[in-house]
Amino acid sequence: MRLLFALLALLTLSAAPEPVAPPAPAALAPAPTAAFLLVPEAHVPFGCGLSFPVSQAHDVGSHLQHDTWAWDFRMPEGTPVVSAYDGVVRLARGDSSMGGCDARFAPFANYVVVDHENGLETQYLHFSKVVVKPGDRVKAGDLLGLSGKTGWACGAHLHFKVARAMGPGWNNPSVHASIVGYGDPQMDAEIASPKCEQPKVQVAAAPQDRTAPAQGGTTVPAAATVPATAVVPTKL
Repeated sequence: MRLLFALLALLTLSAAPEPVAPPAPAALAPAPTAAFLLVPEAHVPFGCGLSFPVSQAHDVGSHLQHDTWAWDFRMPEGTPVVSAYDGVVRLARGDSSMGGCDARFAPFANYVVVDHENGLETQYLHFSKVVVKPGDRVKAGDLLGLSGKTGWACGAHLHFKVARAMGPGWNNPSVHASIVGYGDPQMDAEIASPKCEQPKVQVAAAPQDRTAPAQGGTTVPAAATVPATAVVPTKL
């Protein structure tokens, strides 16, 4: 009997299936690179020392679909518009003079699109004049052009958005972004760009009067450095 039980136990063990190795853990998706801005923060996109209100924010009026996360800034025509980040101008148009308060004017907007080489780009619309061309490398704060009302515009303003760089056109889908110092400003919020830095200029000393007597002559001050009071900055 013992021999029979031993044989049965041996047969049971030999028929048992081989243990299955646990499955390998699934590969994790690669983490985004440091250069890719998941929550982009843009510099104020108009000239230094200026202040303008938000006239249209998100998911309202014309800011739908690809323009959901755009902002409009009400400003006079001819206001300097500057790049919000470092980058390369991908598209630029400045030959239009047509605009009006109707969607049919949208194709006539003057615009600049700057690629920031990190998966994102910025779009600027309604220029009266554009001063850059595709391929130009710009720094944050560099002049792109002057504001206007070309395209679908009921008055002079700047339409600005951060977008995914995912297509060759000028109207790629916007992403939720913020503006340095203001977060995500809403309707009527007043946005001010940083004040302009005043460069210094060298003031030459007046020449000495060589005919003045040796004694009792007037002392002429040396050259001095003073802040300029009416110098137009080269970078806005």
